[in-house]
Amino acid sequence: MVQTYKPEKEECMPDKRIFLARAGAKYSTLARDQLIKKINSLFLEAYDQIDPVVWYSFFEKSELPKELIPDTFENVGKITIFLSTLGKKIDMLIEYYSDSGKTFESLIVDSWASESLEKLNENVDRKFREQFGAGTMRFSPGYGNVDMRMNKYIVERLLRADQVKVLESGVMIPRKTTTCMIGWLSV
Repeated sequence: MVQTYKPEKEECMPDKRIFLARAGAKYSTLARDQLIKKINSLFLEAYDQIDPVVWYSFFEKSELPKELIPDTFENVGKITIFLSTLGKKIDMLIEYYSDSGKTFESLIVDSWASESLEKLNENVDRKFREQFGAGTMRFSPGYGNVDMRMNKYIVERLLRADQVKVLESGVMIPRKTTTCMIGWLSV
């Protein structure tokens, strides 16, 4: 059974140093600079635009198609598959800045949103591990032996998340969306 989790925005709050590093800046050199005021303003604007949602379900490994199973999941019996998104509005903000020729703003908001999504995934991962114990490393299609186009199967057939569209390439819309899997060693 697919379940939906609506996290608080705080669960998506990335470490400022990490998101600035993604954007190519060092926090220590910006901290005393006027630029940090602009970055903080963009940080808050981006925060207002996220609407995080997570869909998840638990599967017996034997229920899933072979091409969806990572090689590293050899010794697992059950797999949690989850889909996390920050929603459409953050994509629209990034696109607005990009279309307006505001490259700096677009870069900062995009970097913040990428780290925000990763922070959300880390928190979801941690909650599952607290409940189920030892598991594999979190895995996403597009890495290792699982083709990114398997996102379509996950979103449309397994999780049936109609708020997310998957292109034939496996790219998902909203863009700040990921599919993740964790294999459980003792469940």
